[in-house]
Amino acid sequence: MRWDEQVQGWLDGVLGTVRAIGLADLLERTIAQVWERNVDRYDPAVAGDTATSLGITASENIRTLLLREDLAAWAARGVLVTSEQQALVLRLGTLRLLLMKVPDRALGPVGPAELGWDATRWDTASDVRRHAAHENAGRYEPGPEHQWGQTWWRGLVGDDGDADPVRLRHIVLVWTGDPRTAVTTGWLAVPYAGPPGSAPWLAATEVWHHGPDLVPRPREPLVALPRTRTPLRIRP
Repeated sequence: MRWDEQVQGWLDGVLGTVRAIGLADLLERTIAQVWERNVDRYDPAVAGDTATSLGITASENIRTLLLREDLAAWAARGVLVTSEQQALVLRLGTLRLLLMKVPDRALGPVGPAELGWDATRWDTASDVRRHAAHENAGRYEPGPEHQWGQTWWRGLVGDDGDADPVRLRHIVLVWTGDPRTAVTTGWLAVPYAGPPGSAPWLAATEVWHHGPDLVPRPREPLVALPRTRTPLRIRP
């Protein structure tokens, strides 16, 4: 897919910052470990698991674990870990980072992984993601060489639109996993809900692609053993 060169350069810089403060490592480790654990217990034949239930459970696990992080320590690094309308939102200064799980894919042990970026539809996305894509469109207008569709006129995205990527406010950590091998891939991407015919993403860059062996195995959950019950004495 053809990316906006200005936004791609800006996004590479954002990824550098995300890596430098340790946030990329946190997201990679959490997602990879959660996916490995959920794939281990995935059982379509007996438990009736489906790809949908696997994705929903993993996404909720990731959200819950990240909200359990030491929020004060992350705030000291300039990252606010919050939740809006049940969606995880990581704030980095003026930027808001969302997480987005895309359908499971068969992933090899080495990258890069391919993704159908054109298939994203913001009109069916969650309110938080749809707002992010629309606000980015209101703040940024690609140059003529990066515009798509036949219904584009300069200024169509609003009076505030400009070709400066620094105006963008929303990025998304897009991730997917292989339900057989537990390989995961994550990308940092810029959502965009522009005029009809425009691409739904301005740019994307891969953050990781690997199997579970490249991250520490998730800790085994504590299993609560049933207590020995004292027999009830029934009086005659």
